[in-house]
Amino acid sequence: MLLCAGVRPGEGARAVLSPDSPEESPWFSEVLRDSARGSRDLLGLPVDPSLVKREIQRLADRLRPEVSRASDEGQVVDAFRRVLLVEERFVYDKSSSDPGNYLLETVLARKKGNCLGLSMLYLSLADRLGLPFRGVYVPSHCFVRYEGETIRRNVEFAEGGASWEDERYRREFRIRPGRPYLRSLTHSEMVGVFLKTLGAGYSRKGREEEALRLYDEARRLFPGLPDVHYNAGVSLQRLGRLDEAIVMYKRALDLDPEMAAARDNLGILLAGAGRYEEAIAEARLAVELEPWNAATRGNLAAAYCGCGRMDEGIREYRAAVKIDPENRRLQSGLERAYNTQGSR
Repeated sequence: MLLCAGVRPGEGARAVLSPDSPEESPWFSEVLRDSARGSRDLLGLPVDPSLVKREIQRLADRLRPEVSRASDEGQVVDAFRRVLLVEERFVYDKSSSDPGNYLLETVLARKKGNCLGLSMLYLSLADRLGLPFRGVYVPSHCFVRYEGETIRRNVEFAEGGASWEDERYRREFRIRPGRPYLRSLTHSEMVGVFLKTLGAGYSRKGREEEALRLYDEARRLFPGLPDVHYNAGVSLQRLGRLDEAIVMYKRALDLDPEMAAARDNLGILLAGAGRYEEAIAEARLAVELEPWNAATRGNLAAAYCGCGRMDEGIREYRAAVKIDPENRRLQSGLERAYNTQGSR
């Protein structure tokens, strides 16, 4: 857990750990262990965890006097931004497919990370200094939030550490009331986010069983994270364990009914099982959530055609091709639908 010592105006930041006692929180030890495993398995890099610990300690020692001199909590947040993003020159890279952007070893070595990599850097250092930074998750993105006694400030790495209001996240990520996002997470929950992302890295390498083990651990730590159930569904679908995949997609939708990708994939599996009415219902909801998504419209069209509703299928294929006229799969689907209709 975070050691929220707090910073009152005029008092500065009270560091909990001294440079001479670099103890590790259990959550940080777990991140180190999982990150090292990911570096070996996904990047083929030799790992020396002591190097990561020393670099985190060096950065904490750089931040400690800056934080101690802060006269209010806003200056604490500013000190993190100045030291890490300006002076140390850590930069943001949006790519989520490169494990080097979120594994601690490479984030520290390259001084570059995506939203998760830079969030874990901030949280690791805040834990050393006893400061109330917390991780926050929105669909496919995360950031950190300073939860102080006098301020509550979000730190958005995609804009150089700028402060975004919650309302901007709601607008940018289409978060309507009731969706399970934007709250400050516990450190265990952030480890769940990390493991969910690491599992996706294994899945991209075709190592689905290992991905599923990571998703199981992520669900234990953060059962309310829709993405981890969705990711598990994808791996199960790739392994041909379709009934289990359906269960996982439904669990994701129980948590976030507006997760269009889960509805889309669920519709595909239901259609494959001949459950066309259920498939069409899910696919129509997916299209309502993402009307600009040509692939989703194509899947709805295929479900209509699969149960003989050719006019509706052709309508949806035409709408999909209009959105993405270069998509050969959609064009072929439309041609087959016309041919089937004409042969009746």
